[in-house]
Amino acid sequence: MNLEFNRHLREFRADFTIEFNVKNPNLPEISEEAYSFELETGTVINKVAEELFNKLNYKWLEDWSFAGRSGGWFVLICSGEQSQVQQRTLCKLEQMVEDYLKIYTKELEAAYI
Repeated sequence: MNLEFNRHLREFRADFTIEFNVKNPNLPEISEEAYSFELETGTVINKVAEELFNKLNYKWLEDWSFAGRSGGWFVLICSGEQSQVQQRTLCKLEQMVEDYLKIYTKELEAAYI
């Protein structure tokens, strides 16, 4: 998974951001119309992202959002100094985002197939 700091920082009021490339999964069973609806409403992805954020317990995490074309980046909005985030924390975050991306794929299939 691609993780970057501050890729879309200018779009947020934050000291720094941690961003994960979470482009929509390729699910040919889901119609373009259903994907468009999900893109407009965020019915499934917002629920899954909120569940993930609620499991994260770091003082420097303020909020979450999506950024980029078609919301392809999951953004953690952070306060304080970027240097306070340890490598092992980044690895843990990356694994959690990957796990929740799998949950999103399953829930997306359940909602739209």
